[in-house]
Amino acid sequence: MLRSLWSGVSGMQAHQIALDVESNNISNVNTVGFKYSRASFVDMLSQIKQIAASPYKNGLGGQNDYSIGLGVGVDATTKVFSQGNTQNTDIKTDIAIEGDGFFIVSPDRGITHNYTRNGEFLFDANGNLVNTGGYVVQGWIRGELENVEYMTEDDFFKVDHTGPIRNIQIDPAMVMPAKASSSISLRANLNAGRRADNGVAISALDSSTKTEVNPEIPIYDSANKLKQISYDMGAIFNADYDALGLKENQGIWISYQVAQMRQAVTPSVDTSSIGINGEEISFKNDSNITGISTIVAAQNAINAHKDKTGVEAFVDNGLLRLENQNTRDGDAKTKNILITKGGTGALSNFNEGDSVVTAFSYQYTKSNDADSTSGQFRTTEDLRALMQQDANLVKNPQTQYSDSTASVLVKVNDYGMFEMQNNDDGDDVKNNLHISVSSFYNENVTNNVLFKEAMAGIATTSLVEGGNSTSTGVFVVANHATSVDVVDSLGSKHTLRFEFYKTGDSEWSFRAILPEPAQFIGGSPTRPNIFEGGSASFNSDGSLAGMNPPVLQFDPKNGSTSPQRIELSFGDNGTFGGLTSVDRISETYTISDNGYIAGDLVDIRFDANGTLLGAFSNGKSLALAQVALANFSNNAGLQAEGGNIYSQSGNSGDPIVGAPNTGRRGGVSGSKLEMSNVDLSRALTQLIVVQRGFQANSKAVTTSDQILNTLLGLKQ
Repeated sequence: MLRSLWSGVSGMQAHQIALDVESNNISNVNTVGFKYSRASFVDMLSQIKQIAASPYKNGLGGQNDYSIGLGVGVDATTKVFSQGNTQNTDIKTDIAIEGDGFFIVSPDRGITHNYTRNGEFLFDANGNLVNTGGYVVQGWIRGELENVEYMTEDDFFKVDHTGPIRNIQIDPAMVMPAKASSSISLRANLNAGRRADNGVAISALDSSTKTEVNPEIPIYDSANKLKQISYDMGAIFNADYDALGLKENQGIWISYQVAQMRQAVTPSVDTSSIGINGEEISFKNDSNITGISTIVAAQNAINAHKDKTGVEAFVDNGLLRLENQNTRDGDAKTKNILITKGGTGALSNFNEGDSVVTAFSYQYTKSNDADSTSGQFRTTEDLRALMQQDANLVKNPQTQYSDSTASVLVKVNDYGMFEMQNNDDGDDVKNNLHISVSSFYNENVTNNVLFKEAMAGIATTSLVEGGNSTSTGVFVVANHATSVDVVDSLGSKHTLRFEFYKTGDSEWSFRAILPEPAQFIGGSPTRPNIFEGGSASFNSDGSLAGMNPPVLQFDPKNGSTSPQRIELSFGDNGTFGGLTSVDRISETYTISDNGYIAGDLVDIRFDANGTLLGAFSNGKSLALAQVALANFSNNAGLQAEGGNIYSQSGNSGDPIVGAPNTGRRGGVSGSKLEMSNVDLSRALTQLIVVQRGFQANSKAVTTSDQILNTLLGLKQ
């Protein structure tokens, strides 16, 4: 029988197989994760008539073999595992592999494993992650959530994938337990500029007990004694939020009464002289020797030096009255009346050392040991106490001053003003006060206009005993407030409010406030939900120099764990990563705590590492599971089982299991699917090639048939 007939038949059979393979490829052009196959043609065993001969040394050359091929066969259908395109699906449980690897699925809950590139997954009624055929996806899952409280932020997005894989099953009713807050992080700036963004009136100070007037939030010291609230005057702002900016020794004069001194004048024609406030004055009466002409001459001579002494002379019922209104700015040269050189001649009744002091200078110092005897002050209470003392000394110069017997009371009222009240002291004399305010300065100390202007409101020509009070302008302290919710062990929220107050050039204090009934450990005995005494200081570049305390403790008073300790993470010293104080607006950039309330599972999604992230109603996300990927030495050796499922074969090698993006395993993309890698243009072209091959082989059969017919015809 003709060999060509069988060659044609084998060619037709092989091309039929190729046609079957290519048709199967085309039919799966939209099958998720499908990998196309190709038929591998091989020639069949040849019939050798003569083997090849090598050349002779002294004769014929070499000859090739004489063999006839016997047709074609298909020895394998090989799958091509090239990457298919990925397509968005908007289904959160869909997942696509980008790179090498296979999902691991099991038809019997983990006993046997199969493999697939199809990531069309969904959750069944029991929370199992399965494919469309019901195979359970394999991977790693998080254990019980009771230990979530002890996890770091990074742990929230990790699943331990070092153990054996198991069925991925997620409880749809999962609840994340609450985590008690243990740390608060704050990034904020506290304005160090000359103008405040916000301010509150300085604390009210009572005139006798030196504590807050009608205290809403009384403050206690470590000995549980009521503590006054006063501020460094160098850190105070006026009503327009402009910083007073007091420097060392800057200050004001306050006069509580017009200074007056009266003496009789002795008629004299000799030269008379006197020293007033350091200025020497002399004159000679050239007119008729009478008492009146002498006193007028003395008056004129003293008034001629008024600009230098501040003292003006008047004739009052035959007496010479010296008077100083104490309204001039400057130093002591033009304040009060001091006889610095005893009078001679007509003024011999004025003795050296005689004085009338009704004006007092108040000068700011940064020292904590302000010398009140010289009028130094640092805090609002220092200034208040000095004003009250001096006003009482002027009103009742013969009375020993004490707070308990004071009739002139000075306080800081609820509006942040220094307020002066001239109370009736019970006698028949009405000692009214005449208040004036002027600037203190000299060749070494500059004038602070803002401080004078703020204090000038207290000036009055008559502060009547038993009448209305007088007050300065409003003084405010720069402040900034921010809040954060802290969570206790039961998951209850408590809004913790921080209020910062500027207390120095580079110093701020702060208080912490919790809603009642919560109580701070170490809080006020009468208002234990308020913690006072926090402080923060800053370096010259605005970076944090230090803060205290580093930890707050409180009792929520609701049955949760107590005391609850909260670390205040306001930044590292010398850095700008937390609290800063530079010349820009006071602003909180971020404030957060590490606690959270309990939450229900409300949503899921996959990340690029194949981690199944659960979103909870408390705003937290948690890694619940991670899918496993397997790769093989020979992917083409896997056995197709149908349903987009492969199984291990003897030629695939053992599966190498691991997490996505590790080893040779690729990454994954959530809400996407890998489409079929069938290229229709290639497949349709291949169909034409296979068809032509089949036709050509059929021609070989028909030609062989005609030859056979010719042979049969020879017999006739």
